[in-house]
Amino acid sequence: MAERNYSINLNHLTTGEYLGFPNHFKEYGHAVLLMFKIKDDFIFEDRLIATIKDDPEVQHLIAGGMQPMEAIKTSFPDRFICMGTRKKKADDEYATAWFDLWADYEITPTDTLYDLFFTYKLRQTDLLELDNLLNYSVQNYSDNNTGFIRFLRLTLRKHGKKLLQPEQTETINEWIAEQEKETTLYGTADTKTKGKPKRERDDKITCLNQEQTALLIYCLRETKIILKDEFLNNKEAGRAFSMLTGYSADTIRQNLNKSEVARLATIKNIDTVTKALNDLLKFIEDKVKPEG
Repeated sequence: MAERNYSINLNHLTTGEYLGFPNHFKEYGHAVLLMFKIKDDFIFEDRLIATIKDDPEVQHLIAGGMQPMEAIKTSFPDRFICMGTRKKKADDEYATAWFDLWADYEITPTDTLYDLFFTYKLRQTDLLELDNLLNYSVQNYSDNNTGFIRFLRLTLRKHGKKLLQPEQTETINEWIAEQEKETTLYGTADTKTKGKPKRERDDKITCLNQEQTALLIYCLRETKIILKDEFLNNKEAGRAFSMLTGYSADTIRQNLNKSEVARLATIKNIDTVTKALNDLLKFIEDKVKPEG
């Protein structure tokens, strides 16, 4: 089963808006154009033609007498927006440039209108997946839950009534309440963890990725190196190893479910965990074990 991707990919987001909310696509497109204008992110016409001209429909239209750019616009309506001319740095000449509303681009908190695009992402997410999306997003927004929760409240206030369904807003508010409840029960973790790097998949900050870390926890439980699950539930284990590794506590918790552990026990993951344990044994032998 492929791992779900909760990042805000512009290509996927645009497709979702185009197919799911066609009556509001023009307004969505204006937001994308504003972001790209501020970023000055565009594609020159000659490069665009070279990239798209091999599309079968475009080739058919060109063979029928259409100019390449006209054929591209006919084949991909509402995708490319002309932004006039821009100077080419290489030869100091001006050339026609275009915005691509379906660009393969990941929208991050540093982008203009991130709050709006995040709301679009929320409304395209199935109700059963909203918790997972929020758990993922809190790790990528800031160094602490408090900052993300404040952002989320303001975003709901700004865009929720217009873009979200009542049941979506209710689910998000329930997630916020649960986060605040955990903060009250366990104390504010922000001060303790401030300065920890934001984790990304296979970033090598620790030798095991998030899935491999969950597999290690399973092995530690089963060999009684740490408490077994009847004394240490998945939520507690997730929180503990989140503090030790920087990975999302909720994602670790989810990965500790029996069905997920079976999925994670791939040859690659097992080999990586085995290597890490062998490295640990070698360290104990070389650096810890007394001589003689």
